[in-house]
Amino acid sequence: MDTKFAIIALTKQGSATARKLQKVLQAKAINSQIYVSQRYAQSVEITFGKGEFQPTLHQLFTTYDCVICIMATGIVVRSIAPWVKDKRIDPAVIVMDEQANHVISLLSGHIGGANEWAHLIGEAIGADPVITTATDTENVQALDILAKQLHAWYPNFKENTKLINGRLAAHEPVNIFIDSKFSGQVDNLRGFNLVNDLNQAPTDIPLVVVSDQDTLPKFSQVIPVIPQQNVLGVGCRKNVPNKMMQEAFFKFCQQQHLLWQSFAKVASIDIKQHEGAIQYLAQTLGIPVEFYSATALQAASKNYPGSTFVKKTVGVASVACAAADVASGRQTASKRFVEQEVTMAVSQLSPAELAK
Repeated sequence: MDTKFAIIALTKQGSATARKLQKVLQAKAINSQIYVSQRYAQSVEITFGKGEFQPTLHQLFTTYDCVICIMATGIVVRSIAPWVKDKRIDPAVIVMDEQANHVISLLSGHIGGANEWAHLIGEAIGADPVITTATDTENVQALDILAKQLHAWYPNFKENTKLINGRLAAHEPVNIFIDSKFSGQVDNLRGFNLVNDLNQAPTDIPLVVVSDQDTLPKFSQVIPVIPQQNVLGVGCRKNVPNKMMQEAFFKFCQQQHLLWQSFAKVASIDIKQHEGAIQYLAQTLGIPVEFYSATALQAASKNYPGSTFVKKTVGVASVACAAADVASGRQTASKRFVEQEVTMAVSQLSPAELAK
């Protein structure tokens, strides 16, 4: 997903620095929009007049992924304070002085990416990146960064982030187990102790388990980090009850030994886009649903066993497997699952799909 950047400046020199920064970012194939005072604007820039700075910054805060403020840190802190909600949804906010000597990661350093962008901007424009998060200054990995890289979810976000990042920053032991399915996606485990056998993991040290499987160790200090990389392909008869769809899903997860939180999206054929049970399941899981035409599923469908009746009805012999295949960009790993009037299949998102 492309990050949306805004650069906002107050002074004449700050506006000049904003233009310089925009060119530097463009050289790295990063697009940005400049917002400056009407007094210092050039033709392609969006302007704000006297008394309009605060509402303009609020608009940027709510619509951009990264807001770069070329002005005093105090101005930014006082301005954004009422809008800050949660590190999982707040945008990255970066502050630069108008001479581009320092670039400060102010808000959402980890999940929002402000730390990463501050380093990139500092290197590109010749500024000193200022990073203050403890895990970064101690040169260790952070739990929330690890989860972000894996497109993962973990429970009790605030409490577990504080616990694990605090231990890592203090160089206290934290064990980690990574399912082989995801080991190639992790390149930085600084501060963690890698455990290769869950049965040998000490029970008195917090253990982070990266897996989408339902076979977690049963002791109190286990924190599951669940990559949300699975696609659920679904087919069904017309007007299937919501309860039947939900029960089929949990039976499918049990059969596949998958955690229900590991799904990124639901996929089916477009003739089913008004099927209430499919929409209900996606809403219950809190994930999007995608529908594909029979033509789009045709080629993939040939790779899986199918039903002649289903093909006559909807134009594709294997809806669940083909939908999971196309939506994930990768061949479906599971056999088609059938429960009453519902069929399901699962496939893991390809690297190309994960990068979107």
